[in-house]
Amino acid sequence: MSIHKYLLKQVIREFHETSLPEVFPRDLELPARPEKIIALTGPRRSGKTYLLYSMIRKLLEQGIQSEKIVYINFEDPRLRPFEAADFETFYEAYRELYPKTVLSEDFKGYLFFDEIQAAIGWELGVRRLFETRKFHIYITGSSSKLMSYDIATELRGRALTYELFPFSFQELLVARGVKFDEESQYSSARFSIANAFEEYLNYGGFPEVILAGSDEQKIRILQSYLETMFLRDLFERYEIRNQLVLREMVKHLVNSTATQFSISAFYKWIKTVYPVTKRTLINYLGYLEDSRLFLMLRRLSPSLKEQALTPKKVYLIDVGLKEVFGIGPSRDTGRRLENIVAIELMRRRARNPRIDVFFWKDVRNREVDFVVTEWGQVKELIQVCADMSDFKVKKRELRALAEASDKLKCDDLKVITFDQRGEEKIEEKNVKLIPARDWLLP
Repeated sequence: MSIHKYLLKQVIREFHETSLPEVFPRDLELPARPEKIIALTGPRRSGKTYLLYSMIRKLLEQGIQSEKIVYINFEDPRLRPFEAADFETFYEAYRELYPKTVLSEDFKGYLFFDEIQAAIGWELGVRRLFETRKFHIYITGSSSKLMSYDIATELRGRALTYELFPFSFQELLVARGVKFDEESQYSSARFSIANAFEEYLNYGGFPEVILAGSDEQKIRILQSYLETMFLRDLFERYEIRNQLVLREMVKHLVNSTATQFSISAFYKWIKTVYPVTKRTLINYLGYLEDSRLFLMLRRLSPSLKEQALTPKKVYLIDVGLKEVFGIGPSRDTGRRLENIVAIELMRRRARNPRIDVFFWKDVRNREVDFVVTEWGQVKELIQVCADMSDFKVKKRELRALAEASDKLKCDDLKVITFDQRGEEKIEEKNVKLIPARDWLLP
């Protein structure tokens, strides 16, 4: 059944008559006058809708008429089911509402389509509107339902994709109203920054969690996120019948963050409990990575085959999700810290397509947590170690950096710590020790 034109006029007018909510600034900026469709992906509740609101506010401040801007959330129950043909009905409704504006020769409007995956055959409707050359178009999709490769396939070169993560530590400070600059470590602001970092280490960066009042409320929100935003979406998208196996895999991966995950080792264990094939587990792991619940890091190797076959290191998209499984920071500070660094590096990679991130490991099992490359050239080597005061730990971490430095021809060496600052030397190489909260800020 088609959506009635009268209803679409209501939705359009309601948007124009409703004040936009206050928004927190984000690090990600979308182009204001794109020549292609802008697709914004990321997990639910990471702030995609509010980033669109922020974009709309900027356009209005630049003098763009409100009539030239339309926002539609396709998860609005009044718009179910919205099908490809209904995009043409929307265009007709819009023209009839504002004929002088939309039908003028120089008209160029802005369309913001939120949760586009809820519209059946959305790609056909969006392409049709784009091909009129009358609109700048922005779409969002939750990564567990609309993957980046879906956008690339369906829009065939017509779109540029941007990925939004939960709040960075810098964005958390802005939301908290905590001021920071190069002199913060010497002022009383350092106490507020330290407290905010403890919270970030515990509960991560989902906006709703950051703004929640009590610790209990934060955990309840995170529990609901895991259940509804990730697992339920995956069950529906891939019609997963063996849901218990997927849940066991998620639990195992959460407990394995910041380590290499071997699908073969997991298979040897899980097949004693559930009847499942190794191919099914490989598929499930791919689904979890595509949904962005987990970030997978490849081992740096000159062989693409080795990169593909070597077990990847696994990280959560948000470290707060560890709380769902009762993994408190007192038991897990080192891994949480490494997970936070991984998220930040992935965020930077999403902003800058020239860089890539790997881990490094040699035949003696000496390991460097992160290798940052630019255009294929190694630019930075990063270890993460919560506490470098133990001599054996320090020797292990620095030795691995020195070995990787020689092999990869890179002298930019860092150790991200919980709160230690300074410089170490090994084999005439300088290694900077940087507190995580400093490294996370510009």
